[in-house]
Amino acid sequence: MYGGIILAIGDIIVGIDIGTTKVCLGAGEVNNFGQIETICCTSHKCNGLKKGKIVNEDEISLSISKTIKQAEEETELKINSAYVTIPGKYITIVQNSILKEVKDKFVGITQKDVQNAIMQVKDIEIPDNQVLIDVDVNQIVLDNGKVVSDPVGNLASSFTVNAQVILAEKEYIRQLSNIFKKAGIEIDGIIPITLAERNLVLDKNELFDNVMLLDIGAENTDIGIFEGNVFKYTNTIPLGRR
Repeated sequence: MYGGIILAIGDIIVGIDIGTTKVCLGAGEVNNFGQIETICCTSHKCNGLKKGKIVNEDEISLSISKTIKQAEEETELKINSAYVTIPGKYITIVQNSILKEVKDKFVGITQKDVQNAIMQVKDIEIPDNQVLIDVDVNQIVLDNGKVVSDPVGNLASSFTVNAQVILAEKEYIRQLSNIFKKAGIEIDGIIPITLAERNLVLDKNELFDNVMLLDIGAENTDIGIFEGNVFKYTNTIPLGRR
């Protein structure tokens, strides 16, 4: 599962990161073990982003198109869509929890029960200048106190979903949408930079530690703070390598 989507063996997933000096693309294929195996990494220079702000949509769009073309030539695949990262400065994390009653405890928790619970947990009041981009479920607890990663099939009268509802600035999302539309690429999902990197840089033990991730770019440093497997905080500092 990636970003709440179940992937099958052979599926291709593409991620794009727009930085101050370049656009980077990574593509992976789901192997026989359900893991995403890297098949391509490429980049193209770009100066359409300054201090984390989009200043030239056309330049970024052109850089994305050139990066996509390089990746397609390297992999001999047609790329129509991609996930894209977003700096922490545009993100608000809302911690939310809901208790979901199970219709028939003798039948067990169904996939529909879980889907309905996730719909409920993301049903929060959203400010006019923000939009919902993701829900990161970090814990599901049965009525007997047992913590499970997948509650489907468990016999319980209720379960609790603890999650982080991730909001983003509406104007930045509008700009991203314009950029990818010009490049002819659909956006599969938008992910905070440090959340996207978490599973790449932390080992299995560190995933449940209290951790701060720093992504140091040319002009900005993105910060992500995780308390266990809970995404607690993210932001961007206007300080980088140069």
